[in-house]
Amino acid sequence: MKTIRKIGAVLRQFTATQPEHSTTDLSRAIGNSTSGTHDLVDGLAGIGLLSKVERGRYRLGPLVATLYRALDDSSALTEAARPVMQKLAVDHGETLHLTMHDQGRLLLVEAIEGERPLRVSRDVIGPHLALYQAPPGLLHLAGFSHARLEEWLDAHSRPGGPIASRSRFRSDLTALAEDGFAVGPIMGDDDIVCLAAQVRDHTGRPVAALSMAAPASRHDRQPRAFRNITIEAAERISARLGYKKPS
Repeated sequence: MKTIRKIGAVLRQFTATQPEHSTTDLSRAIGNSTSGTHDLVDGLAGIGLLSKVERGRYRLGPLVATLYRALDDSSALTEAARPVMQKLAVDHGETLHLTMHDQGRLLLVEAIEGERPLRVSRDVIGPHLALYQAPPGLLHLAGFSHARLEEWLDAHSRPGGPIASRSRFRSDLTALAEDGFAVGPIMGDDDIVCLAAQVRDHTGRPVAALSMAAPASRHDRQPRAFRNITIEAAERISARLGYKKPS
């Protein structure tokens, strides 16, 4: 905990008027030894929170900009999605998730647990899942560039593994990208059906996935209705983000 506080103290020294600091300046500012501060800022530079501009001098690093963009995007997204999700929860009572992704991880932005007697836990979707283990993750993968997808496949496809055929997996993702919709189990649990639809920003770029999770017994009675409800809700969120669907 002390180290975390020191990290916070270091990062707070970087402002618009003082964007650059030496290790000595930082050690004085946070009341830490020079050698200890050097180890601290060296570690922060190693993960991209700081950048070394010259010997012993640092500025904020590229990871700060990435985190800021993620915060900005997710804040606007949450503002646009929350009223749509709340109405969806009231109207249909199923469990809802809004997800993004970062470096191959599934990020949970918002979740509402269903109110029906037989319900799905809100915890079924989250960062504990690999992207390929649930429909929203597959939709995120479908939005990857070719180079980024190949890099991801290098790490996840192997004989006997969850993705045995790269070509078939690519083909499946292409179909998902064209449809903007995915449906299937979560981690192979056939008792739960998860339906996910892409959410787009004002430029038409897929930025998130809205998903509805329901018991298979309930979904299988009205699969088309579940599909339409999920897609229409995602389209309403996209419209609130400024996306205009081509006519």
